[in-house]
Amino acid sequence: MLLVTFHGGATPGINNVYCYDTDTNALLSDQALRQIDASKLSELRAMVYSNGCLYVANGAKSISNVLTFQHQSSEKPYHFGYVADFIDATFSKKGHFQTSIAHPYSLAFDGAGFAYISNQDTNVVAQVTVGANFQTGTLNPGCQSAYLIAQEQNLCPSGSCVFLDGTFVASQQGTLDGVDVDATDVAAQYGGLAVSPATGKVQNSVRDVVVANGMLFVCDEPSQLIRIYAVPDGNYLGASSQLPDKPTHLAVQNGGLYVSAGGGLYWSQLPASSSSPALAFQNVLTPPASNKIGGISFNQSDASATVYVCLQLGTGSAVGGSVVAYSFTQTASGAAPTFSQGPVVASSPKDFQDTPEFALYLPDTLT
Repeated sequence: MLLVTFHGGATPGINNVYCYDTDTNALLSDQALRQIDASKLSELRAMVYSNGCLYVANGAKSISNVLTFQHQSSEKPYHFGYVADFIDATFSKKGHFQTSIAHPYSLAFDGAGFAYISNQDTNVVAQVTVGANFQTGTLNPGCQSAYLIAQEQNLCPSGSCVFLDGTFVASQQGTLDGVDVDATDVAAQYGGLAVSPATGKVQNSVRDVVVANGMLFVCDEPSQLIRIYAVPDGNYLGASSQLPDKPTHLAVQNGGLYVSAGGGLYWSQLPASSSSPALAFQNVLTPPASNKIGGISFNQSDASATVYVCLQLGTGSAVGGSVVAYSFTQTASGAAPTFSQGPVVASSPKDFQDTPEFALYLPDTLT
């Protein structure tokens, strides 16, 4: 089965998860997320299946949380029932954000009891402690990066640093619109994430995150870089060379790191360890004209090797796009893959009235 989230910011906009049969490309459900009030779902972003749970980033600013769902044996295999809020934003009386959780975009787990959540409005990546039942998490006070704490004399020579609760990766600009805490600015040399200036406000731009080989990889959109941090101490390991466009989505497959950046999909062999964190990206897929590449997901069990690609014609009011199955070949884990376009799974406006954002392939039988 293939799960798809949509931008959701348009009217009508899709604020649930579509599920497709990957054998027939038939729509199995336009409400894969169940047992939850529809008003509590808005602008869904990343989906991660881990620990027997489906975690979904609920990105609307007024909601700003990550939700936990589970498949129940009494339901269809493509239906996931709401279990709990994994982590929520905390709002002041004025509606301003008070912790690092704000407009979440993506999340990743390190397998050692922590989740890492990227947040567009605070422009930081938060570290969340995963509960014993995997259904909920907790946000600890202040900075969670031992590396940043050790750099306090460099960052704040005249006093103590201030960080939003849960901060693991900080922002180059700590004072942001709609955020109660004026956090310490962390320069790029210490791993701070850049922001994009926009008319009348700051447009905050951290995007996707993944964990692999003991490292956290983060899309720094305005800098057009992938920044790298060690987990769990937060040591800043450096960044890739500048990509040709703004990176938004990441995926890991067969020893490689894939990044969607505007009109191209790029691939680099993953660093084997944090002791040699180099990335060398090369273009492996260019979409049809006027399309940008969104999220991608690999069919891990498909002998023919299939990757599902979200193609975007616009977001917000400029909706449109498709989900396309590509076949790919890779002669070895260290070799760049070759892609060939396959069938269109679904497209706008025929199959949906929105822009596809993230895709997640899951086997039909979950264990």
